[in-house]
Amino acid sequence: MKFFIFFNFLIFIFFNSLISQVCADSNQGLFDKNYELLMSGHKEEAIENWMELAEKGDADAKYALAILYSDAEFVGLCSIKDFCKNNYKKAQVLYEELYDEGDPRAAYALGEMYDFFWRYNKAFKYYLFAAERGVPEAQYNVANMYERGEGTRKDLVQSIRWYLQCNLTPLCGAGEEGISDLISQISEEDFEEAKSLLINDLESIDIRITSVR
Repeated sequence: MKFFIFFNFLIFIFFNSLISQVCADSNQGLFDKNYELLMSGHKEEAIENWMELAEKGDADAKYALAILYSDAEFVGLCSIKDFCKNNYKKAQVLYEELYDEGDPRAAYALGEMYDFFWRYNKAFKYYLFAAERGVPEAQYNVANMYERGEGTRKDLVQSIRWYLQCNLTPLCGAGEEGISDLISQISEEDFEEAKSLLINDLESIDIRITSVR
């Protein structure tokens, strides 16, 4: 079963006390301020500020807006123009802009969108992009798709490789024992190949929108 973030904003709220890195640039303080405004109920002001930042090219502001567009109905943003209903088209435009800039968070979100509508070939493309750049949820999904032959050819070596890559992060962390049944289906030589493909120093990318605390 794949990881999904279609209730992105639930993650945004439930993990708001945890530490997550966002870009350490000149807009960091503004991002934090907008985050606090949103969480304290000043949604219109926060969104207006994020829109201004997004127009200036700020990646974190674009990402925040894309998630809000996706979950506008759940968050209750009907008082704000274009936010009364979930607006997946606007979210997709922002995600695609970010993907073109090399943002793995946006790639994961695009993968989810295509996955939800059973367009597995496209979903796999975006998940793989995100997985290779350190998104644990994407690493798990890529492993799952290789295991099932969903959106790509079935490849147990690659599947195990990506499960093990995800296992290097707290998100998975099950170790080899968590995929022992899968490992038993390949030769020892193939298992060694899977392990040789791991990137031990790959930085983990957080898809949540929390500000540094």
